[in-house]
Amino acid sequence: MKFIYTLIFTSLLVSAYSQQNMDTIYGNPKSVREKVEFLNEKKQNYKFMQNDGDYGHALIFTPENIRETFKCNWVDSKGCFYVNYKKEFLKNGLPDNEIWYNKDGSFKREYKYTYDKNNNLVETKELYWDDVHYLTRYFYNKSNLLISESRYWSDDPNDFVHLYFIRGYKGKIIGVNSFDEDGSRDIITYEIDSIENTINEYHQRVFNYTNEDSFKVRDSIGKKFLLKKSKFDDFENKVYEEHWIEENSKRPYKTIYEYDERNNLIYEGYARDTVYAYRKYKYDLDDRKISYEYSVVKNSSSKELVNYKYDEKGYIIKVLCHFREKEYTIDYKYKFDKKGNWTEITKIVNGEPLYVWTRDIKYY
Repeated sequence: MKFIYTLIFTSLLVSAYSQQNMDTIYGNPKSVREKVEFLNEKKQNYKFMQNDGDYGHALIFTPENIRETFKCNWVDSKGCFYVNYKKEFLKNGLPDNEIWYNKDGSFKREYKYTYDKNNNLVETKELYWDDVHYLTRYFYNKSNLLISESRYWSDDPNDFVHLYFIRGYKGKIIGVNSFDEDGSRDIITYEIDSIENTINEYHQRVFNYTNEDSFKVRDSIGKKFLLKKSKFDDFENKVYEEHWIEENSKRPYKTIYEYDERNNLIYEGYARDTVYAYRKYKYDLDDRKISYEYSVVKNSSSKELVNYKYDEKGYIIKVLCHFREKEYTIDYKYKFDKKGNWTEITKIVNGEPLYVWTRDIKYY
């Protein structure tokens, strides 16, 4: 099974929402059965394309991506994404395995996790069907820092990718080399300037895509080009970023970040020559996000305004939304178990209960 590998490094500047962590579980859980139910058959999760499955247009189907997408949609939109899985834990709290399901209860995907004596994740097995799986193995140095990964498909073990992470001062990654069955593919290097607080990310590609979406050798060295340039303040907050879509791009995409005195992100501006869109955030004294604004400079009808209200425990109980010149009021009703963990949340849009998010938690 052929795949295209993409290496992604992200620096999370602010969580999708700043309420009580919805993943928090008090006590020692043995398993969690979590899913969402749609109370109105006509109001299901959004599908971008006609052939999208139950999880919509989920191009990157990983547990982390699905859960984060779901939580963002749960709070910051009138709609709802889809989630349906059972996750089991070891007694030390580490995930053991999880199974994901479709809306009809049929099997979607399973993940099995293995750890070493230092509790480092050393293997992830992603099972699809008939024992076909995608295996990732992780390797660490004596300081328990990740130094390499190996990935391959069970039905075609000669179709693989190996990654090698080069670490510098204080263990920071300063380079990544990737290899597949055809040899070297991509080399990523980072130039870190501790005086100017900048990081430049360079890519060096040995392969090109052909019109048939396959690889061909460019040469044995490839061309090194600047892909991303980031600048940080004294608190290690990213304040500016330039990135290029490809090596021949003439103008970079730019993002400007601003923070308040408590290092909360309050502004993101997106620009080419000038700012064409922006996001603004406001927080209360507990650093919880209380308002969000998104606007395209030359399209006032696209403006989004969201205001959040919390209860005494820090859970969002009301959201007032203005999306594309329409108003929505969203209320949330909670149920809790004896340990104080939420077990059911009902999302009510303009007075109509539409979605129920449940967690069945078993404890050791």
